[in-house]
Amino acid sequence: MSTLDFQFFTNMDTNPLLVFDHNGKILFLNDSAEILMGYVSASEIYSLAVNNAPQDFGIKNSSIELSYEHINFYAITVGYSSDEWIAIKLYYRPLSRKYSNFSTKQHTITDINKMLHIAINQFTIDNDIDIRIFLDSELPNIFLNQNDFLKLLRKTFATFKYSKHMHITLKLGIGDHILLNGKSYKVINLKIESDKRITTTDRSIDELCNELCVIPNLQKKSVLFDIPLIEKN
Repeated sequence: MSTLDFQFFTNMDTNPLLVFDHNGKILFLNDSAEILMGYVSASEIYSLAVNNAPQDFGIKNSSIELSYEHINFYAITVGYSSDEWIAIKLYYRPLSRKYSNFSTKQHTITDINKMLHIAINQFTIDNDIDIRIFLDSELPNIFLNQNDFLKLLRKTFATFKYSKHMHITLKLGIGDHILLNGKSYKVINLKIESDKRITTTDRSIDELCNELCVIPNLQKKSVLFDIPLIEKN
């Protein structure tokens, strides 16, 4: 058996994981924790770990409500087996949103990865921006209103036209769900991050999201969409 790539497995986890040395310097953080560092300082997370650590070597779980801008957590795990390091994992609060009178009449089966690539290619015709993309190739085809969704992507990408770079991630949401006509659906997370963003058109983006039953989270430098994973019409 080849050597296990533990960093690969930790990056599969959507919950932030950080490891600090005894001086509060970050020794390791997974991809989700890198995103979290855009909203809170490392020193604050280190203090959180130290203040909630077990008295002896081992692991301690704590229920604790935390909020960093729009990011919310409901619990943490802190552990250490040496005086040289301490690790902390934060658990996202599951998201739930209800929509009534939802209809799939205008929806068609869609490869969301291809749809995103189309929007990116259209955007880069007139914009010279360094774009890094991570797409989950295992995502299933879903039912979407393709015209409205493409319109949403175009409007959203336009808010990044003065940016120097963009980081786009599309993956399955963990623990999140959306209620449509009383039925629960998993979500797909689409996140776009950059150094700056135009926010003057956010109201129209929010209105389009409401029509698509997509949950938006619009920030100064990032956009997060929670898209319902509807596999059957």
